[in-house]
Amino acid sequence: MEEKFNNATPQRPAGHRTLDGQLVLADLPKFIKEIKNEAAYHENGKNAITVFKSEHATVTLVALKKGEKVQSGTEERHLLMNLYVIEGNLSFFVNEQEQYLSDGQLLSYHYDYPFRALSHTECICLLTVIK
Repeated sequence: MEEKFNNATPQRPAGHRTLDGQLVLADLPKFIKEIKNEAAYHENGKNAITVFKSEHATVTLVALKKGEKVQSGTEERHLLMNLYVIEGNLSFFVNEQEQYLSDGQLLSYHYDYPFRALSHTECICLLTVIK
């Protein structure tokens, strides 16, 4: 298996890390501190970091301030999505259904319907998308 890496950027000069490989360790507490301390979080109310990415799956750590919204993009396609709320609470909307999520809850969502989410508090979520 060929390992894949993320390169450092001006926003994340220490950002060089493994994204795909036989074993990929993600230090979530470290990444949470990192994304909550970056300018994007303070200026935009949200920030994220990809912690794993392969041909068929992506795992992203997302930080949202209270009242922030996120939604699926028009080009995004998936077979299964898991949203794990590490900390905080939010509402998840799909097909005119609302699901309230809080600390420690996991929502699994099949197929490719547009979604949106609204944070009711500061939130930290782990989003896994299977294509």
